Amino acid sequence: MIAGLMGKEIDGLSDMEAAELSVEAVEELLSTVNISHRLRDYGIPKEAIPKLVEGGMKFARLFILNPRDLNEQDVRAVFEAAY
Repeated sequence: MIAGLMGKEIDGLSDMEAAELSVEAVEELLSTVNISHRLRDYGIPKEAIPKLVEGGMKFARLFILNPRDLNEQDVRAVFEAAY
């Protein structure tokens, strides 16, 4: 639904394909308004990732609504991908 609301054609796509288009649409929006989606662009050193993971795990209660269980390795992967 998000991809469709952001102007992407989602008819005939699987939920996963449409979800990937929603990520693409958000990245396009950020680019249009000149906002980076990379941690490194905000002066955060790669060495800070373990501390970010630790802090993120303290808010694990926010993961409850996530359809996928997240563990520390998953959170680390998110931060590394965002770097």
